[in-house]
Amino acid sequence: MSASHSHQTPHHPVAISDVPVERHQFKALLLQNANYFGNLPGSSLKPVKSLLTNTNFEQIGCVGYNPAKQLLEATIAIKQPFGYGGNACQAGTVEYVRFFVDYGGGWEDAGLTGVRVHDIPNGSDCSGSPTKPLIYVAVLKLDPKTRPCWRPVLPKVRAILSWQWAPPAGNANAGWLPPWGNVVETHIQLQPGFWNLGSIFELINESANLKIKIPSLFEPVKFHPIPLPDPAPLALSALAEKYSTKAEGHGLSVETHRFGFSHLHPLISQGAYTSELAFAQEAAWKGVGINLSEALAALEKTQANVAYEQLECLGLDESFERLAATFRIKRPVGYSGDLCHAGSQEFVGFWADWDNTCQWTYLGTVPVNVHDIASIPPDGLTYAAFLPVDLSGHRRSCSNPKIGRIRAVLSWAVPPSSSDPEALQYWGNRLDAHVQILPGESVDPNNPVAKIRNLGGIPIENIETSSTGLTQAGNVVFAHYPASTADGWGLGRQCPFGGAIQIEAFFYFGFYYRLRVRKVGDSGQGIPVDSDFYVERNDIGFDHQVSLPGGWFRYLDPSQEFTRTLGVWYSSGNDAWEILLEIATTPSDATVVSSSPWYRIQLDNTPPLPLPTSPATLEVHIAANGDCKDFNEGDTITGTFIANDLYFGGWSLSTEPSTAAIPSNPPFADPSLAGTTPAPGPVGHGWTLYTAAPNHMKPCGYVVHLEAWDRSIVNSYPGTHNRNSTAVGFCLRKLAP
Repeated sequence: MSASHSHQTPHHPVAISDVPVERHQFKALLLQNANYFGNLPGSSLKPVKSLLTNTNFEQIGCVGYNPAKQLLEATIAIKQPFGYGGNACQAGTVEYVRFFVDYGGGWEDAGLTGVRVHDIPNGSDCSGSPTKPLIYVAVLKLDPKTRPCWRPVLPKVRAILSWQWAPPAGNANAGWLPPWGNVVETHIQLQPGFWNLGSIFELINESANLKIKIPSLFEPVKFHPIPLPDPAPLALSALAEKYSTKAEGHGLSVETHRFGFSHLHPLISQGAYTSELAFAQEAAWKGVGINLSEALAALEKTQANVAYEQLECLGLDESFERLAATFRIKRPVGYSGDLCHAGSQEFVGFWADWDNTCQWTYLGTVPVNVHDIASIPPDGLTYAAFLPVDLSGHRRSCSNPKIGRIRAVLSWAVPPSSSDPEALQYWGNRLDAHVQILPGESVDPNNPVAKIRNLGGIPIENIETSSTGLTQAGNVVFAHYPASTADGWGLGRQCPFGGAIQIEAFFYFGFYYRLRVRKVGDSGQGIPVDSDFYVERNDIGFDHQVSLPGGWFRYLDPSQEFTRTLGVWYSSGNDAWEILLEIATTPSDATVVSSSPWYRIQLDNTPPLPLPTSPATLEVHIAANGDCKDFNEGDTITGTFIANDLYFGGWSLSTEPSTAAIPSNPPFADPSLAGTTPAPGPVGHGWTLYTAAPNHMKPCGYVVHLEAWDRSIVNSYPGTHNRNSTAVGFCLRKLAP
């Protein structure tokens, strides 16, 4: 390896003046003309300068999916030293990614995510390689539409990367193009769902061309899952038969040293020679008509073969502190069985040189299950492997950006080396990348410091924990969802908390911890947060955390866990409360080695309230005592509404029904009012409903529906707030001829 270095050599800096005006005045230009860059084709506004999918500053390289974790990811390359809204001590800017999924019936909006980026100077690492591009990973949890294993679900995924302009929501916006960013499409494979009676009858009917109905007795349990044992690996004889060209029928065969690899590898792996094993394998191969010696000779010549699978991207998801490697499956066969069989494993080994020493440290290996899929698209299928990493001991000041180097090694069917970062196995390849480790305090795992990292989904430094208990003013973002602001309307208003308050911090493995809460003003020791909860594992499943006597919990091993949840406090009421973290060497008050300060948060678990609450903060009425009265077809109806709250979020008016058969028009409030402007009582705001245009509303019974939200962060998740609704009805009569 290269000689060790402890610094990063800066390249010649690029002046901020080199950043185009369309970049550093991006928002100002859009405020002048929303179609300034010509990416709103239906707009009446004339473009000033056409700018679409420019990738000079940022670019999605890969999109992948992990079927077991149901995680979509996009790997983003940041290419320039400037143009991202300031250095690591400043707010920076957001690279938004919206995912769309097409199951065959058109694009469906899967959701928005993103990463926060900063101006980071160019440099070189200890080996002399440039540190740009820096690779970030944006991740989104997918709610997939699954089927049993006999019918693979292979949706197409579209990821739209857009700097500083969140791609608009809704299925109709899948074709939207960003000025800065790009669009990438790929195909993914969903993990099969459970069998049920419905799917069994569907398979029988399709296979035999029948139309058998499920007996009515079984209709109530038609979709109940039927668990089955894990399928066993295919025998050598089954593999040999399956992978003949004639048997598969698609013109592709699989080499004997590939499909027989699991039987060959024990013969050539390290360890003492066993004649019994060799004789048994030779007899087994001869028995199915294939030559063991020829297969061994072919395997000996195979190294780093990428004909079947290949790593394409590698990066760091800082939001959840995990590495992500994207690889592509290229062929329909060669993976030891279809989705109804065991298939095989693609192993990804991860390495890091966090401190730029040119010395690799092994971090761990992650398996991803893959299968033969006859209907694989021409572009293949992309998968993602995730490995949680502990970055707490590698962080430093924002004034000195920390750049690390990471490596991923892909190996099919057998794990890659955990001692030699240069070694490549028979099938697979290797990738390196540079990543930014976000600023923060360095942590020593052997010397615990009680400090909560995230509270209610928000970083602790973005909460006024010593005063109001609200989030700070400004664009405070969620710890794990940097594309989402605490104020769900993006106005930077301060927000309280409600529902299940998730508490996160570093895991000090081998120690114990306790969380306590108390109402502000109480001087006691507080109440232990001892509700049991689950922590998602890195491999499969969850670890169930149950408190010990006194409310203590045992720290889990951070290398084995996917998340860093310490506890969940199920809050109630609207008071200000305080939360404290204690760490001990044993589950005993006498062994406490570190205690945090009391962190204050303001609760709000009450939505805007309609009548009969007095005074009501949610009301809608028709003028002149017209509630629930009759009006003539084509009339203009007016009214008032009240929508208010101490921590008001927003309101929305609609008319129901509103269908293709019975079209309606929405009520219009004063156009000078935003949907986030409170409508306080006793007067509120006015609204007007035109029943004649643009849709001619038919004679029918209708309601004007009012919804309102506060801006409390409910259940520690973005976009969830306390909500309530109310409505007023009226009838439209048909005009007499």
